[in-house]
Amino acid sequence: MPQASVTLSPTDDVVPYRFGEKSAHSLAMAGFRQVVFKAYEGLGHYTVPKEMEEVVHWLASRLGLEGSR
Repeated sequence: MPQASVTLSPTDDVVPYRFGEKSAHSLAMAGFRQVVFKAYEGLGHYTVPKEMEEVVHWLASRLGLEGSR
């Protein structure tokens, strides 16, 4: 089964936070396993290095690319 990661900020003024929660729930109900939903406080509709590092780590671990950086 596929895996998924959803990240969002409660202060995002473009994508409502509840949509992130609903997306994670819908993915889990559709059969995705290990759905990760992570909130980043005070971010708005932007990214920060910490978020990108965590996304890269999550992808690399799922693709078997750990230690390739």
